[in-house]
Amino acid sequence: MTVQFDVPFNGDPALVNFIIANKQRIRMVYGRAEDGYPQGRNTRTRKPITLTDITQAQERLASEGILFNYILNGNCHGNREFQREYRDNFIKFVRELHDKRVSLVTLGNPFLIEVVRQEVPDVKIAASVLLEVDNLTRLKQVARMGVDYVCLSKTLLKNFNGLRKISTNTPQGVELMLLANDPCLNQCAYTTYHNNILSHFTGEGGEYVNYCRMHCTQDFASDPRKVISASFIRPEDTGIYESIGFSLFKLCDRKQTTPWVKRAISAYLTDRFDGNLSDIMAPWSSPDEGYPPTRRLSEEEVAEHEFVELREQFRFSPRIDNRQLDGYLDFWLKNKTGGCANAECDACNYCATVAERTYTIPDEQQSALRENLELALRKARK
Repeated sequence: MTVQFDVPFNGDPALVNFIIANKQRIRMVYGRAEDGYPQGRNTRTRKPITLTDITQAQERLASEGILFNYILNGNCHGNREFQREYRDNFIKFVRELHDKRVSLVTLGNPFLIEVVRQEVPDVKIAASVLLEVDNLTRLKQVARMGVDYVCLSKTLLKNFNGLRKISTNTPQGVELMLLANDPCLNQCAYTTYHNNILSHFTGEGGEYVNYCRMHCTQDFASDPRKVISASFIRPEDTGIYESIGFSLFKLCDRKQTTPWVKRAISAYLTDRFDGNLSDIMAPWSSPDEGYPPTRRLSEEEVAEHEFVELREQFRFSPRIDNRQLDGYLDFWLKNKTGGCANAECDACNYCATVAERTYTIPDEQQSALRENLELALRKARK
């Protein structure tokens, strides 16, 4: 079994060249156009990707034997999926993609998975990570919908008992995927709400405040333990997951620049990354030139400005010495094989110990970030 990857397309043809040059380990490429349907990622801050961009990339990739995975993963369509016209248009869009040789679509809505399987039987379907398939019972239920791939919940990444049970009992015809470099808080209570917000915003527009992201950033900035316990797989550790039956990994992020995506892919292709782990983790990464030092905002400044105008003062980009994390998963592999969903951090303190040797952010910047986020969250609730 050889580790392979599902990697992002950000609209840049130069990235396609890089992917083709590394096609031995890249099974598929995922992306989407701004087609108006709900999705699980806000991409409106970058240059819009068109269907022509997708088609041109897909044609080149298909000629090299690489699948294109079109993302339609919004989990909430505002109940419009039960309206005949909306549903017919959605199915028509999937058919048109399939006619253009897009052979795989990722869906995050269970009803639409079943509809697409019935109406477009030749297209392959991947169940999105947004479905939060985090145990064998859920996996079997989703498999009965007729999917070909399932991206498992990130809550499983340090639950090796659960991963082994799922791997050895995966329904026939279904291949599993793990999302490697999109760290979330361990067992975050805001996950479903966050995905719902993004689905409505990307599918319907309207007001949008990155409330959930600010909440998790506040937690990360307040408690270094949560950085270590977060859901991520380092390039060096994919072999551990391969040894228990997982050979397909998804990498983020389609919002990132081409140099950033190349750096992340290269790290996972070589199974090693020397430097700051944040540089290949989508939510924690900063531009190559870095963010300016966090400046403490006043209450008046936060009140007078839109969040987007001050967003650089809400960024969390820690310094994590990746080499110092070598072997850190042994604790979960040997001592806490069921993960930490029902564990009490104060009784364990392992992540705090690891954080002390791996994680740095200047105290002044961390203090300013926490205060800025508290002001922003308070404003959002008014």
